[in-house]
Amino acid sequence: MRWGRVQLENGEESAAVLVDDERVIALRAVNQRLGYRFPLDLDAIIRCGAVVDIAEALNDAARQRRLSEPLASFQVLSPLKAPERIVGIGLNYRQHAEDLGAALPSEPATFLKPLNTLIGPGDSIRLPAAAQLVTAEAELALVFGRSAKNVSPDEWRAVIFGAVPVLDMTAEDILKQNPRFLTRAKGFDTFFSSGPWIVTLDELPDLSTLIIRTIVNQQVRAEDAVGGMVYGIDQLVAWVTRGVSVGPTAVLSTGTPGAWPIQAGDQVTAAIDGLGRLTNPVVDDAGSEGG
Repeated sequence: MRWGRVQLENGEESAAVLVDDERVIALRAVNQRLGYRFPLDLDAIIRCGAVVDIAEALNDAARQRRLSEPLASFQVLSPLKAPERIVGIGLNYRQHAEDLGAALPSEPATFLKPLNTLIGPGDSIRLPAAAQLVTAEAELALVFGRSAKNVSPDEWRAVIFGAVPVLDMTAEDILKQNPRFLTRAKGFDTFFSSGPWIVTLDELPDLSTLIIRTIVNQQVRAEDAVGGMVYGIDQLVAWVTRGVSVGPTAVLSTGTPGAWPIQAGDQVTAAIDGLGRLTNPVVDDAGSEGG
């Protein structure tokens, strides 16, 4: 299934399921018309384990047709409103490292993105006045479906709810001043976009064949298959849970095949075969402070 979050005509928000490329079932309609009391927040649905019950309730084609509405009727939001954490992985594609002339890390290089960075499809990436060179990176992200700690590589699927396209932004000039500035360089408002839909793993039997593309103004600037990672998905899940308790809705962004500089007026897309396309416009942040 493909899970997400939408804004209704009255301004309220609801968890939702994409039933085909053009129709959506909002959970608010399911509750109102069928008498269920499912949570309307996807974060809560994942945390309380209601995913299976909702899937069973919608496991009827005729019922899906009655409940679904045109996708164009909704504004699609970031699937998760407040993930438990956002973990990023740096320099995790061999080709990207070679292009940069950088040595491959001896272990997965992790960092955290604060929640103020989170935006959804169509939201503007705002370039801060404090940065002169910002890059965008398309990535495959995993969403944890339950609490996990010390997960073995061969059990990673048991703790992952699904996968979603993301865009990770970096203020490269700030990072180049000092590698210890990574949190600031990665942590500006709007510097992490996610969506439009989280695709559950039952629809993704082999993630290694998926192609990830960083696209700027409709031109592919970088692309590679997930199989081109230095550390595979199984290793990454094991690494980030090693001695660390990771909760449901946590997002693990698995690295990029390539970054590209962006400027105001650009359109940036993360395109992943089988998952869809996430697009955001780029604007100057008039309200940001310099320094």
